[in-house]
Amino acid sequence: MGIIGNNQIVKSDNEQLLNAPYGMQGATLITDTNQQFGDWYCIVSVEDSTQLTMADCLVNWSENGGTPTTDLFLLTGVVYYGDWKSVTLAAGKVLAYTK
Repeated sequence: MGIIGNNQIVKSDNEQLLNAPYGMQGATLITDTNQQFGDWYCIVSVEDSTQLTMADCLVNWSENGGTPTTDLFLLTGVVYYGDWKSVTLAAGKVLAYTK
């Protein structure tokens, strides 16, 4: 770990990889239907009836070899891993865990 200007703490790639699976990098609670951008390694639904608008989500998944377009209903408490760059909800709430 190092410190740069304005007393910001910078973590090495190894530190980030070791901390991420335990939520040590923090999380964002997403509760609205606007497209949210970030750098997350997983999302978890925290409300019943949570639905993703997959056409607007940026994640390293594919659907039939292409970009996912079928909306996805999430089960509460189930972890959905991926390289999430944006999340768009049609309904519900998710916690998006920071890399």
